[in-house]
Amino acid sequence: MKTLPSDFELDRYGLHVRLVREEDAEFIVKLRTNSQNARFIGHTDNDVSKQIEWIREYKKREEDGTDYYFIFGADNELFGVCRIYNITQRSFTTGSWVFKSDAPKNAAIKASLITNEIAWNLFPDSVQYFDTRKENLAVIRYNKMLADIVREDEDTFYFETTKSLFEKRSSCLYRMVINSKNI
Repeated sequence: MKTLPSDFELDRYGLHVRLVREEDAEFIVKLRTNSQNARFIGHTDNDVSKQIEWIREYKKREEDGTDYYFIFGADNELFGVCRIYNITQRSFTTGSWVFKSDAPKNAAIKASLITNEIAWNLFPDSVQYFDTRKENLAVIRYNKMLADIVREDEDTFYFETTKSLFEKRSSCLYRMVINSKNI
């Protein structure tokens, strides 16, 4: 199974992406505890020291190749985060996709596409899983473009896709978001 180097960085579609570091803890806490963002994600304590501890534990999983936590930005400004986690020989999960409301146009979608490109490069024969809270209507519409709902519970839709299905369904997004002159 392929892994990313600890100094992984990438510039793509006008965004800079790298692996999360301890010094990102304050940004992550502000992002994840923002009342607008927190509606649809797991609870995060408003405690930077706890986030630093979480990042230290995450870095162990990163070394093992079972979790990658990315931070996105441009021009020395951070905009958001996304993860690839629960990585096994046959599957992975993407999530923790949270962006500032004032991020540049399409930055969150570009970051989602970049995260998927990284994941499919690392795990081309795997199945991708992710989930979305039912109240998060905009993200559900987006996710339905890329994957199939395979189950649901009272609060959440659970999605699944493969590389070939993702590539087929995302081609329209690439034309609209990446290749558009209105970015």
